[in-house]
Amino acid sequence: MGKDPENRELVRELQEIWELTPEEEFETNVEDAWKKFREEKIDAPKTPSIGYRSHQHTSVLTYVFRAAAVILVILLAGYFAQNYLTNSNTEDPQEFYVMQDLVTESGEKASVSFSDGTRVILNAASTLRFPKRFDGAKREVYLDGEAYFKVAHNPESPFVVHTDKAEIEVLGTEFNVQGWEEDTNTAVTVSEGKVSVKSMNPDKTEKAVLTKGEYTRVEEAKGLAPVQRVKIENHLLWTQGGIHFDNVPFRQVFRHLERKFDVQIQVPDKGILDVPYTSTFRQAELNEIIHVLSASLDMTYERNGSMIKFKE
Repeated sequence: MGKDPENRELVRELQEIWELTPEEEFETNVEDAWKKFREEKIDAPKTPSIGYRSHQHTSVLTYVFRAAAVILVILLAGYFAQNYLTNSNTEDPQEFYVMQDLVTESGEKASVSFSDGTRVILNAASTLRFPKRFDGAKREVYLDGEAYFKVAHNPESPFVVHTDKAEIEVLGTEFNVQGWEEDTNTAVTVSEGKVSVKSMNPDKTEKAVLTKGEYTRVEEAKGLAPVQRVKIENHLLWTQGGIHFDNVPFRQVFRHLERKFDVQIQVPDKGILDVPYTSTFRQAELNEIIHVLSASLDMTYERNGSMIKFKE
């Protein structure tokens, strides 16, 4: 109450009204006061004496002032109750357990800011699960897809990204995670700061620490790959509309294109799906990419709407 000028003013007005009323016994019942006032008014003589008028006037003022005071008490109690409930809801610790999903469809991207100031860009056909409010020893989110994180620094609360194959932990940094559940690996690239990457493979629970410009991936069957230096801008091209493939199998290349452009791709020979492929497209145009892929595969292709078929 002492922190709010409006509350202090309301209490002061209530006190003034209470002090102005005569000192006599009073029950705080607005309905009874109003009933008594009406009875006195009805029973009053048609031509009352001056003394009676003075008594009636005093009596009426008594009940009017007291009724007004009671009404103000009710309003004041309601005001405090409403503010208390509002503040209680704002500080509700249960918000920590309320999880939210940010989902992108094929062909679209999205961005979000968390309660701690962390910012994220989410790639196409991805899902990011996070709490409404971070409150605890760790700030934990769950990713199925690709996302670029710019984490707000907080040494007392590490930031952890979970994928089905890896766990990435930081204090405050910028990094990219590519980890669709249907793919065979989770790749991590660091653009600022330091990141710890741990394999979730129960048979190979290795851990690696990456710094700026370093890259690694956790492969489904092989565990953690050696850390290597890379060109960061290539791995972040997707945030600007480009695409970079770094020694990934054609199976993953086609899936990536299907997510980004909302198309379906068919190939006549399933054997080529495991062949690794590396290429960079600064401005990703689907027709250009398909043309380059067909030349790399020594195949032709035909496109019918969202269906693309490669042919021998």
